[in-house]
Amino acid sequence: MALSLLSQNGISENGITVPESVLTDLNLDQVLDKVCEGWDEDVRTLYSSFPACREDEEYRRAIYEDVRSDSVYSAMFNYHAGIKSRLEYASKIENAYELVQKRVWFLRVIYTYVSSLETLDAELKKAAPKSEGLKAFSSFLSKYISDGYFKKLSLDATSLWKELCDFHVVLTYDRGQFTLKDGTAPGAYEKFLKELFPDQNRAFDNPFTDTEYYSDLEAEIVRLFTRKNKEFFKKLEAFCNEYPEVENRDLTVIEKEMVYYLAFVSFERNMKRQGYEMCMPSASDDKLSAENLYDLALAITNSELGKKVVPNALMLSGDESFFVLTGPNQGGKTTYGRSLGQLIWLSKMGFSVPADRANVPYFTDLCTHFSVEESADSGRGKLMDELERLKPIMDESKDGAFIVINELFTTAANFDAIEMGQRVLRKLISKKCKGIYVTHLGELAGTGEGVVSLIADVDENNNQTFEIRRSMPVDVNTVNRLVVKYRLTYDQLKERFS
Repeated sequence: MALSLLSQNGISENGITVPESVLTDLNLDQVLDKVCEGWDEDVRTLYSSFPACREDEEYRRAIYEDVRSDSVYSAMFNYHAGIKSRLEYASKIENAYELVQKRVWFLRVIYTYVSSLETLDAELKKAAPKSEGLKAFSSFLSKYISDGYFKKLSLDATSLWKELCDFHVVLTYDRGQFTLKDGTAPGAYEKFLKELFPDQNRAFDNPFTDTEYYSDLEAEIVRLFTRKNKEFFKKLEAFCNEYPEVENRDLTVIEKEMVYYLAFVSFERNMKRQGYEMCMPSASDDKLSAENLYDLALAITNSELGKKVVPNALMLSGDESFFVLTGPNQGGKTTYGRSLGQLIWLSKMGFSVPADRANVPYFTDLCTHFSVEESADSGRGKLMDELERLKPIMDESKDGAFIVINELFTTAANFDAIEMGQRVLRKLISKKCKGIYVTHLGELAGTGEGVVSLIADVDENNNQTFEIRRSMPVDVNTVNRLVVKYRLTYDQLKERFS
């Protein structure tokens, strides 16, 4: 069986593809921009699919908990740095001028490969990871580097590299002739160049360890050095012929998958430095809950502006299935809905979540439906577009999913929007889905069993607090009474300002 850090059965490509609309609806595309910043160009593709099953979610979550520890993170991060160095050295082979120079760079690639693997093996053993995934990888790695072929490769590469690094030569110039001999001298190459060639204001670039490019003078040094050390270069040639291809296919897969965890741990650490807590969620099936949950994308933006976000609580338990969230515009309703969707996405991916404490049961999928502008291309009108996008969410394959709906049926008459909204809620609840429905239609809060009403709160002066709490929506009659009480009817205002 192939080895993978993303799937316990070794096949990481059979996950559930996450639609790009889910990432953009929940502003997770902005989060991923920050997570992937400074990492490999193709790391973003690792976040394009959910694990295929509950077991794979738990598998990733356990690995991520290991990688969050300083010892495991350091071991894997240092190994990843070694991979980048290897790739850099390998690129120099193509650009090198001389065959002998290509062989030296190939030796450096192999030496970096074996030394970084041996270091990773030692550091993982010392860190003693607890997850099945990293324990399996550590066992595989120990077995791989103890194999006779690898041990001989390591011995040969280390011996040749040490021999090359131990060479020291003295360059002299006398009467138009350069000579090269073993040893060291007090003079510096830069001073040597400056005295002989004032226009050559540069440092010496060792063509074997610094760069694949060199000057005519350095090219001559290489030729002199090669002729003087024929025995070493014969051994180097034999080494290159004996080990034309050494990298292991399983390790190549693991190297790419490591970044899945490293990038997000690095991101989490950066958020914590800015005062935003993140935690590993538990995964019992009795409730969905979170304390001090916040919108991660908003936190990224606010941290750059020196502002804070308003956290909120979350609780769905027992027979409760769907939140219906109402309240004033700009009161934080959509932000709260996004934070719930982000909580589910992060938990399904096996990552920590933006809260002080959280419990997230298993959901088969995560679906979103956010109101968008009417498409002139479709020619169907906004309502038909919304129904078309809603159709796959109502499909049987989405049973047990978490659904985030934001302002559905906004172009329909209120009576029709309420009727259709209630049918959607009842259908989703019958499919054992859970989720949140953000709406301006307070009547949806009375849909029936399984629906929990939330409101975006305001203070005594009617200012938004961005806090979300359980409460039935304020009905029209109550609003009318408040308008009359505070003399805000049209006639009262007209009388006061006349």
